[in-house]
Formats: sequence, structure tokens, C-alpha cells
Amino acid sequence: MRLRFKGKKNDSRRGASIRLKKFDLPEVSVNYTRIKAAGFVIFFCFVTLIARLWYLQILELEHLKLRSETNRFRQVRLVPPRGKILDRNGRVLAGVRPAFNLCLIKGEAEDLESLFAELSQLLDIPQSSLKIRLIEGKKLPKYVPVVLMRDISWEQLSKVEVRLHRLPGIYIEAAPGRKYPEGRLAAHLIGHLGQITEEDLAKGRYPGAVSGDLVGKYGVEAQYEKILRGVYGSRKIEVDAIGGLNRVVEQDSPKPGSDIYLTIDMDIQRAAEEALEGKVGAAVAIDPRSGQLLALVSSPAFEPEAFVKGLSPEQWKALQDPVLKPLFNRALQGRYAPGSTFKIVTALAGLKERVVSAHTKFKCTSSFKLGCRVFRCWDWRGHGKTDLYKALVESCDVYFYNLGLKLGIKKLAYYSRKCGLGVKTGVDLAHESSGLIPTPEWKIRRFHQKWQGGETLTIAIGQGYTLVTPIQMARLIASVANGGTIYRPQFIDQVVDCSGRVSKAFEKEAQGRLPATSYQLALIKKALLGVVQDKKGTGGRCRIKGLQVAGKTGTAQVIKQSKRRMDEKMAWRYRDHAWFVAYAPAQNPQIAVAVLVEHGGHGGSAAAPIARKIILRWLQIENPRPGLSPLRSAGLNPANMDIVRLTEEEAGV
Repeated sequence: MRLRFKGKKNDSRRGASIRLKKFDLPEVSVNYTRIKAAGFVIFFCFVTLIARLWYLQILELEHLKLRSETNRFRQVRLVPPRGKILDRNGRVLAGVRPAFNLCLIKGEAEDLESLFAELSQLLDIPQSSLKIRLIEGKKLPKYVPVVLMRDISWEQLSKVEVRLHRLPGIYIEAAPGRKYPEGRLAAHLIGHLGQITEEDLAKGRYPGAVSGDLVGKYGVEAQYEKILRGVYGSRKIEVDAIGGLNRVVEQDSPKPGSDIYLTIDMDIQRAAEEALEGKVGAAVAIDPRSGQLLALVSSPAFEPEAFVKGLSPEQWKALQDPVLKPLFNRALQGRYAPGSTFKIVTALAGLKERVVSAHTKFKCTSSFKLGCRVFRCWDWRGHGKTDLYKALVESCDVYFYNLGLKLGIKKLAYYSRKCGLGVKTGVDLAHESSGLIPTPEWKIRRFHQKWQGGETLTIAIGQGYTLVTPIQMARLIASVANGGTIYRPQFIDQVVDCSGRVSKAFEKEAQGRLPATSYQLALIKKALLGVVQDKKGTGGRCRIKGLQVAGKTGTAQVIKQSKRRMDEKMAWRYRDHAWFVAYAPAQNPQIAVAVLVEHGGHGGSAAAPIARKIILRWLQIENPRPGLSPLRSAGLNPANMDIVRLTEEEAGV
């Protein structure tokens, strides 16, 4: 076969006509420009493919290998069981239980909108709550789980489990959960957990924690977070195409948190809370021999477990009540005028400065005039000639007006601070208030006004600008009870690690002494015994048959006396605060109590009965064996329970 070409042989710009000699075939035109273009495209595709393969196989090898491994293997962070919080007898106040969390892996989810719509319908929850959790975990890598719902119920768990094949990206995480078997008991001391915030993560407050974790936010849970939390572990697992578990590749087990034993006695705590049920106030019970707290109550309280599952808008609104303030720890943060309980300080200052003695008397005619102002005594009948003993027993205001005027405000402020008022007690909890002990310098800074003599009189009886906290008053009365040593209040007995070893034990810590001699303290203690035991004592409602209790009542005005309406129709918020501080047994003190009832009225009628219930419960705990006399086991003699009136010789002077 021969080909015959028409035209020039090398003319590539025009087409060449090819005709077969032996066959009569139509002419075929060949366009070399198109052939070259097609060849170039094919060549470019091959080069691109080879370049892409080189990029994927060489440059991106490690990255893609990691992604492949991530799809096949999943790194699961193991949360350690949180340490328990127990009372002094080993009874659980905060423990651990199994919990299940609904989690989402964003990298495995196909359509988040459809997924959330199905979950919302399945679990009967609003989509908005799921989206909020997703937004909170937006900074997490795609293959790190985001907790959508924490501590789901068994019913919710079963609904999700049977539909996991239709919920790509969703899986159930088993984790240790927090439980509070006693409900609200000691809630303000134990505290609660809460979800970690972006601010916490940014500041690195909780090493090892990630978005969605629960951490201590209040009370012991927050203060000892590092001890309770433990050490996180990890587990590498192989999963199938739908995310199911094939096998565990490797595991680094978590280390459980340590257990914390409190000095709190659950029975005394419960007795105090029951006595304050329905009231707004606080109660603190302390061992005067060591400073260990036996009970710390703020009423009303809250449910710690509600914070673990997540608060509803209604629950959060109730916790923000501006009057009841359930989250406010009144025992540590509440600042109140101490009322007549402050007369203990005024009396100590007067004795120490030798302004008065046990025999010094002032006449009370129910009023005291200073300049053009008249200051009233609480008893309109007056107390007549009154010495120190009678002034404390019957709480005579006029006696302390005279004493306060002789001392002056600077000495009153000095001795107040020496007695531990106006400064924090040092209890190892956040947000403790220091209270306020006013001075002339303070008033100039605060109000730009000079101090007035009449203000000294009100300070002498615990009114005016003076503010104290219930725990400060508990420490004060405990210091009087033990002979003058001021101990730091402590609520941690010991820390026990996961192996059962005591890693830390707390011992009593003396912070100072009351500014008084043993004889002067003996005079005060004799009068405090009379407050409860004498017929005319204002604390008679704390009297316990067969047991000598010493104490002091206090009634702190909320509004000015001239505006007061002394009737039962007075609005609750205008009524006086009721105080009572006490210790028992008087000869060998083992428990000291401070009780405050907001707007409760008189200390003797509102606060003293609460202190009595706490002390009675202590008696039952200290003497559990049947047939054993409570008084004998407490080191007392029931046959000799008359009021002791100490002489100077009996006081050891």
C-alpha cells in the first residue's frame, strides 16, 4: 500500500490528504494541533497524578498515617475516681458512683443538624442545650469527645444504645460520678462541682483537665481539688467502621484521688441543721481543746448533686434569691452586729485595763445620758446597782455604757482584735470575711467624719459599726472556754491516699491568747455560767438538767431604736438578729457553739434553744453506751451541779 501526499510534505500547518492507491477511500484530515493539545493534557494529568502521589506518599506520610490511625484507633482519656469526703467517723458525705455521659466526636459526625434533631426527639431535650455544649467544646480537636449530656439516666442510656448505628459520632462514656448520700447536709462546707470554664482552662488552674470536665467550684471540693481529683489515665482502643470497640491496644490506668476525713460529726451537723430548718442563719460548733469544727451550718442550704447533673433555669433562679441566698455561706461570710455577745470583749478589756473589778458597780435606771442624747437599757425597769457578774448575767446595757466610756474606742478596738475579731480566723476555705472593728481613723476614711462619744457606747454593747462572723464568735467563746488559747478553726482531720496510707494529718494550731489573766477569765466564765444557770439569766432556755452550760445571749438591732415597733406585726426584715454563744460542760469544756438567727428576735428565745439541741446531741454522741450516766462519762459529778461562784483563791490567784 502506497500513500500519495498532496501538497508539501512538511506542511504541518495545513492538513495532508492521504489517498490509497489500490483502494478508493475518502480522504482523512489529521489536525496535529489538537493531537499535541490532547497529548499535553494527558501528560499534565499524569504529572499531576504523580505529583499528588508523591505529596501524599512522601510529604504527607506521617500526617495521613496519624489520621488513618486516628480513624482506626481512638485515644480515650480515663477520668480517675474522685476521692471521698467523710466525717470524723468515716461516714460518707461525698462519694463516687457509676455515671454515663453522652459524647460526640465531631470528626465522625456527618450532619450535626440532623443528628441534634434526632437526639432532641429521642431524649426529649431542646436542641439548644446540645448546641451550647458543642460551642463550649469548639476548641477541642475533631477526634476529642465533647460531652453533650452528663450523667444520663438509665432510660436515656438504653434509648441511645439501641440506636447508635443511626447516630454517627455519638458514643456513651462510662465515668465515675459524684454522689452526696446525705443530700444538703454540710453543703456549704463540702461544696459542689461545676463544669470547667474557658477562663479556668486559659489560666491553667486545673492541670490535665479539658473542656467539659467537672472540677471543684466551692467548699472542700474546690479547696482540695488537687488532692481529690487524682491523676488522669488513658486507653488506646481499636474501633470498627461504625465506632464500635474491637480491642484495647494499651492502657495507662488512672490514679484515684485521696479521701479526706473531716472533723465534722455528721450527727451534730444534722442536729444543727434540723434546729435551723425554716430559719435564716448559721451555727458553728467547735472543740475548744483543739479548734476542730464539729459542725458548720448555713441556712438555707442547697443540693450539691444538682450541680453535677446541671441546673435548670428554675433551679438557678431559686439559688439567686436575694433574701434567702442559699449559696451564701453565712457562717464564714455573713457579717452581723454581735449584740450583747460582744460584752464578753468589753468585760475582758475593762478587767485587763483595771477600769473595773469584780466589785465595781454602776447604777442602772434603764437609761444613760451622754450630752443631749439618752441611751436606753433593754430592760425598761432598770437593773439597779449592778456589778460585772450581774451585768453579764442579766445583760445590763447601762453597765457597759459606763465601762465603754471609761475605756474609749481605741482600747475597745485594740482588745477586739486581740480577741480575734475584725480579722479572718484562718479557716482553710475561700471567701471568709474579716468582719469590721471600727476606729476613729476608719470613720474618717469611710465617712470623712469625726468619731462621736455616743458611738463608743453603742460599740461597747455590740451595736453600731461593729461586724463579726459566726465562726469568729465560735472561736471567741471556745477561747474563753479553754482558758484563753485562740486556736485556728480546722475542719480537716486527715488525708488518706488510694493505698490507705495517711498522707497528711492535721494538728491543732494556736494563734494566740486572749488578753486576760486566768483570774480575769475565771470571773468572766463564772458570769457566763450564771447567764444559763441563774434564774435571772437571759440564757435560761439553754439550760440542761444535770449539765452545766455557760453562755451569752445577744440581740442585734437592724434598724434604729427610734424607728422600732416592738410588736409581732413588725416586718421580718426589720426584726433584730438573735445571737447565742455557749460551751459545755462548764467545768471541762468539750464543745463550744455559736448560733445566729437572722431577724430571729431575742437571742435568749430564738438562738439559745438551737444551741441547746446541738449540745444535747453532743451528749448523746459522747455517751452511747446504755446504762452509763452521760454526766459521769463527761467527767462530771451529778451530785454536785450547783452554780460555782469562784473566789480569788479558787481561781488560783
